[in-house]
Amino acid sequence: MSEREVDARVEELTRGLRRMAAGLLEAASDHPDDVRARELSAAARILASEVLGRLDGDAVSDSPARRSEPEVQDAAPAAPSAVAETGSALEELVELYLPDYERRRDDNLVMTDPDLPYERWRHLHRVEFGRGMAYEDAPVWNDTVPSRGKAVVRGMTSKREVLRRLHHSYVTRRDLDSPEGELAVRVMQGCKAIERSRAIGDGDFVDGSDLGRKLEVLQWRALVVAAGRGEHARAQLQTQLRQLEVLAVAVLELDTAFRRRNSDPSPGARIARAAQGVKVLVRHWPPKAEEAVAEAAAESGSTAP
Repeated sequence: MSEREVDARVEELTRGLRRMAAGLLEAASDHPDDVRARELSAAARILASEVLGRLDGDAVSDSPARRSEPEVQDAAPAAPSAVAETGSALEELVELYLPDYERRRDDNLVMTDPDLPYERWRHLHRVEFGRGMAYEDAPVWNDTVPSRGKAVVRGMTSKREVLRRLHHSYVTRRDLDSPEGELAVRVMQGCKAIERSRAIGDGDFVDGSDLGRKLEVLQWRALVVAAGRGEHARAQLQTQLRQLEVLAVAVLELDTAFRRRNSDPSPGARIARAAQGVKVLVRHWPPKAEEAVAEAAAESGSTAP
């Protein structure tokens, strides 16, 4: 076999394992015997964490970063029809809710620190809406900028100097021109897709403003980590993607049930279980997503019909 054929075979087997894990989780959620349901759920989590986690992991398996990372698939019961085919709930949500132009490289991408006080944010706001490429003269994240932190005086501080004094209050696309940056962009796209999903936007299952705020903070943290670059940054971003995938699995299950509620003969119980899993994850989100996963699985099992 050629290397390409081997990779294709591994991918095919991986999809099969995902279908098996998803099937075990679905069987656990529907099983009338609580003891048997817990056994099925435990088997699914072992398959997801010990097998699929190793196949998906980009970090070295015995590295400290790898050992401390929560597994992607260790979550509330997944939607088999969605996750099994794509291998990633996050990718499925991005495909569903982000148009093509938002998945392409954005050379004008800029994100401002969501915790920046208004008095400082408004200076960046004026720069951003100036003529031309507003951030083309901005220093990159790792530049040394002696004037960073100095006060900005409206009408007296040039736009270029505003960017220097407010350095580290924003991240631009040039800061993300790296492998770490591409990982951070995936985090951003995933956060947007989760927030735009129909279950979150139209279902009123969770506090949308609270979730939006948490996703905004996660995006900023990912961009800052990526802008710093390096091997440690890559490990952190992989962890963030895994944490986000945990939430995406639960959201996709809820979103799938919500979108099919008119054709599903018994949508109520399925939606209720999925909504409970999302609520638990959001309540603990982030950074200890692995604890929320355990609680979500426990509560999903306790509400199984």
